[in-house]
Amino acid sequence: MPRACAVGFRATLLAVVLAAVALASVAAHAQSDVRSPLPAPVKVKQGMTNVPALSPLWLLPDYAAKYNVQIEMVMFQRFADARTALASGDLDITAFGPQDISLALGQGAKSMVGIAGIGSGNDCLITRKGEDIKDWPGLKGKAIGVGAGSISWLKFAASAQENGIDYSSLKIINIMGGGGNYLKALAAREIDLAVVWQPFCAQGIVDGVAQYPTLDHNKSKTVGGLIAVLAVNRSFMEKNREATQRLVVAYLDVLKVAQADRTKWSKIYAEKAGLPEPVAAESVRITQLDATLPLQSIKRISKFLSDNGIIARDVSGEVAQYYTYDFLAKATGKSAVDLGQNQ
Repeated sequence: MPRACAVGFRATLLAVVLAAVALASVAAHAQSDVRSPLPAPVKVKQGMTNVPALSPLWLLPDYAAKYNVQIEMVMFQRFADARTALASGDLDITAFGPQDISLALGQGAKSMVGIAGIGSGNDCLITRKGEDIKDWPGLKGKAIGVGAGSISWLKFAASAQENGIDYSSLKIINIMGGGGNYLKALAAREIDLAVVWQPFCAQGIVDGVAQYPTLDHNKSKTVGGLIAVLAVNRSFMEKNREATQRLVVAYLDVLKVAQADRTKWSKIYAEKAGLPEPVAAESVRITQLDATLPLQSIKRISKFLSDNGIIARDVSGEVAQYYTYDFLAKATGKSAVDLGQNQ
């Protein structure tokens, strides 16, 4: 190689290396920036429900306080109630089902934005002790207790269709109220299978009156195993982007704590939900925490809801506008694709 060409090549290579170093420096600086405390405190209202997968969020106020974000917790019994409060602006942040933003959109509410995933599992099927259901054809003639619109129901209904079962041919019994009513109906032989969620499956297992069937509804291609999403009120987000960013950073911190110490996670859940520790431990055993936000799965959920008459119109084409990867990407240094945009 002529000397002039060699010198030019080395200069180009040096420029490329320096550019890469500069980009790495910017990325590292951005990562440190999102972990700096806010210059002034920001007050936040957080909705909370006693669900195993969400119990690490009890730690969020302490971790957010490190970033000068002051959280007030507000308790709710149902995802639907937390959704209503977030949509109206009575809450700034909460976690609820992956179908909830779609349900709200179907009713014209456009004030919520999903910012992170929660994980998978948690939803469960139980039968009476000693009475297994091994496959989807085995549902024939069985009385099945469901709560239409719940994420557990979505997983079940989608799985049935994917496995060639006509949902309308099943003996479906709508169970009103909390998960304890499913256990009562199962014990009274009013239903043979409960399509429910933790800790109610765990309660039946620990009490020795129920068991998990071989059948599993957490593997639906349409819905997947997704439990919930973390969402914020849009007005709050737009006015407090830096506080929202710190909330996501703190959220990832508490997720790591729970992932690293499942016993601690179980104890938090037992204490806050007022449950015996064996029930809490069984509840979290089949739950996996993950901040990934699978947008394509959420779109499929939206389409399924409209196809099955749960919402009046199909919002699957617009639902992506109500999710953002901005905060999760800055907190993790990963791209939207890495964080589930195409999943």
